[in-house]
Formats: sequence, C-alpha cells, structure tokens
Amino acid sequence: MGIFGKNDSRPPEPLSGPRPTGTTPASPAPATSAPRGGPCVIGSRVQLKGELSGSEPVVVEGSIEGSVRLTAELRVAPGGTVKADVSAHTLVVAGEVVGDCQATERVVIEASGRLTGNIKAPRIVIAEGATFRGTSDMSPRAGGEKH
Repeated sequence: MGIFGKNDSRPPEPLSGPRPTGTTPASPAPATSAPRGGPCVIGSRVQLKGELSGSEPVVVEGSIEGSVRLTAELRVAPGGTVKADVSAHTLVVAGEVVGDCQATERVVIEASGRLTGNIKAPRIVIAEGATFRGTSDMSPRAGGEKH
C-alpha cells in the first residue's frame, strides 16, 4: 500500500546505476579495510628492536635498533634515532642514523641530520649544516641505468 492509502503497483526504482543481477546494495566497508593514506609512524616514545621490513613509507620519531628493509621511503624525523643497517627506496635523515645505508633512489641528509656510516645510492644530498661521517658510493643503479 502506498502513501495516503493508495495502491502503488509500480516496482521500486533502483537507487543509482545498473547493478549485476542477484546482488544487494553495497554496504560501507569496515573502517579497518579503508586505506590510511599516510606513512607508518614510529612514535617519539616508541623503541623498536629487531627487523623492520615493508613496502609502505615509515617515519621514525622514536628509535629503531636492528635492521630496516623498505621498498618505500624511510624518514628519520628530528629527535628520531636509527641504529641499523638501512635499505630503502629513499632515506631522508633529519634525526640520527648510525649504520650503513643503501637506497635505490636517493639519500638526503637535512641540516639537522646526522649520519654515521657508509652510503650507497645513485643520488646523495647533504644539506649545509648536516653531519656525515663515512664513505659514499654513487654508482649507477643495477641494470646500467644512466641519467
């Protein structure tokens, strides 16, 4: 029965657009499956010991001791400390890193950054005021790619 007691013999109209047969309207995805959109942050009061690996960007405000292997960017914020051998796509140091560092794209040591260890990356940027102690190797990437 329709509004005001009248019979409405028309079928209900679809909400929007065509839908495959036999499906129900999509319900909102649970909050846990939504993409976060930002980097993983190791907080200023967090100490991580062991191996960190992954394919998402990581920002270190606390400390890491062990090894770091990322296929994304590792950013060491001011006040952050990494005592580990690091392998990442890009490494940006505004805090302190002690250990050998290898990047497939570049290593950046910002003015507040301190890096003690050897660097191997196709591009290395050391800002005025930064501290770097070690050796640097700017060999081209594997595969003979030249720019």
